[in-house]
Amino acid sequence: MYGRRMAALLVASALVVGLYFVSTPAEPVAAAEMCPPVTMDILFPPTTLPPPTTLPPETTTTAPVTTVPAETTTTAPAPTTTTTTPTTTTTVPGETTTTSAPAETTTTQPATTTTAPAASTEPPATATTLPPETTTTTLPAPPPCEPFVYDMAWPLAAGAGNIGSPFGADRDGGARKHEGNDIASPRLTPVLAVADGVVSQVRQERGSSNCCWAIVQHTDGWQSYYIHLNNDQHNTDDGLGVGLRTDLVEGSPVARGEVIGWVGDSGNAEGTVPHLHFELHNPEGFAVDPRPSLLAAHAAAATANPQPSWPYADDDGNPAEDIAALLLTQGLLLDCDGTRVSFCPDRIAEPELAAVIATHLTGKAPPAIEGKYRPMSDTSVCPPLDPCLLYGLPETEIARLAIWIRIDALVATLRPRAQTEGVPEVFLPTAEEAEAKLREIGALAACNPSLDDHQVLTRAETVVRLVSWIEGRSPEPCPPPVQ
Repeated sequence: MYGRRMAALLVASALVVGLYFVSTPAEPVAAAEMCPPVTMDILFPPTTLPPPTTLPPETTTTAPVTTVPAETTTTAPAPTTTTTTPTTTTTVPGETTTTSAPAETTTTQPATTTTAPAASTEPPATATTLPPETTTTTLPAPPPCEPFVYDMAWPLAAGAGNIGSPFGADRDGGARKHEGNDIASPRLTPVLAVADGVVSQVRQERGSSNCCWAIVQHTDGWQSYYIHLNNDQHNTDDGLGVGLRTDLVEGSPVARGEVIGWVGDSGNAEGTVPHLHFELHNPEGFAVDPRPSLLAAHAAAATANPQPSWPYADDDGNPAEDIAALLLTQGLLLDCDGTRVSFCPDRIAEPELAAVIATHLTGKAPPAIEGKYRPMSDTSVCPPLDPCLLYGLPETEIARLAIWIRIDALVATLRPRAQTEGVPEVFLPTAEEAEAKLREIGALAACNPSLDDHQVLTRAETVVRLVSWIEGRSPEPCPPPVQ
């Protein structure tokens, strides 16, 4: 019988414990909050003065308790006298203040001796009341905050670059602090706006130290700074190049991920490796440490590539690559699709491409050149009843334009010495005249065949021939003789 009762008790206890654990839900794990942005005053707090010697205002100094001696006889013809022990007051935020009652009262009549009862030699007890919010239950410690991350794009094309010099590093021998992060990347790597906004400041003074940088004011009040952009012509360190889009002015809208310039070493970065100095400023105008935001943006870059192409993403190894880069650093962007990072070297060139280059080099619009239609060699890709014609420029038209630019440049050098009126107008030569002139100056070598008036050229072929012929050199030099 005793055994059955003990078994029943154990089963009941197990049920109670089981019900307790089933009915008690698990404490949810709180997510870590985001830390405030790290600014200079957080990274380098100002020096604080030593604490004052006086007590804080909320602390009251309590006088010691006066105790009447055990056997004190007071005899005087004075009237009744009441002696009260000083009140002990302790002030604590959120606590109750307890004041003690008078310790005792002694009444003396004339010619009468009164003996006071023995007084306590201990001070009166002071009651202490815990504030209502204080309990003995130990709450879980709050989770640590996560580093502040601003939602933005990575500022270099194709995820290029490596974060270097940190926020807060000494500059000028400690005279100032580094207010951003340096991102090392090859020269002419495209620099992108990290958020939607407008250009609030832009500086591109070729040949001066005030080049080349921009500030973008974001739509949410934040700002991003892009400094040390390119200021050299391609393959030089002449300080005469362009590192910002020439169409950008203060007030120009930009979109997140849009190209605004190219990596360089301008300003006080001359002599260092090409890099972008990037800063992030909060709406109050204070620089914040951008590294956590940069790391998050780089991780999210869909086209991350540690070795990006420059200045365009699709002209690697093409003969037009260096020439396109040279024109870019002279202020002429030859993108093909509005992305400003694509050159489309294999696309058939329309007459507008050659006209844009001629206008850039001469400062004026050239005479019209004639595009031609030619059938595609692969007609299998043509739709039914479509002649599949290509419209572009043959070599002969490029040669005519190149000679016009050379003659116009020669005339331009004479204009300061000539009268404003009477300067002869330069006309396009014929195809035969252009070819003869090119052979005369060595831009068409003896091994080069006659100019083709039938096959239209690609964008890369157009750029290479036009610039090479303007410079007086052959785009296809003869091979060395066989020994």
